[in-house]
Amino acid sequence: METLNRSGLTALHTYNVYANNLVLETASKMSEDELSQTSSPSHGSVINLLRHIFGCEYYFLILCMGLEPEDPGTELPPLSTLREYFSALAERRAGYLKAVNEYELTAEITVQIGPGEFTLPRWQLLAQSLIHSIHHRGELSIVMTGLGYPLPTLDPILKYVNDSGQVWP
Repeated sequence: METLNRSGLTALHTYNVYANNLVLETASKMSEDELSQTSSPSHGSVINLLRHIFGCEYYFLILCMGLEPEDPGTELPPLSTLREYFSALAERRAGYLKAVNEYELTAEITVQIGPGEFTLPRWQLLAQSLIHSIHHRGELSIVMTGLGYPLPTLDPILKYVNDSGQVWP
């Protein structure tokens, strides 16, 4: 299998931060009742789905860094705190991607995922966390639209066009 190098992971990370911010900005317009309303087929509600996205991104990054994940405790963060967590996580992942070398990305580590223990290269775990979020943002797009809060287009081409100095029509 081909590997995804640091440059490719950084591109995915940059898009991920952009897309997460669009989702979080839209979610900030929702009431607490709307955020916690049963609406998601996978995680029950918008807020729980956002917590899940954050938790997975955090878990895989921390494991790739060779650290032990902190116990999240039983208190679930509100959206305002979750937004701060996403921001801090994005900075931490950016720093890690800047510092990690290609050899370290291909080094295999053993992780607990669901019912089993698996050994995979770091780059695959980082890719998993970023691509997994894309999957759930698609779910959020449907769920939040159904609740009256349609997400802006999350298509990466819009970010690429804007970043290049061009204007999307």
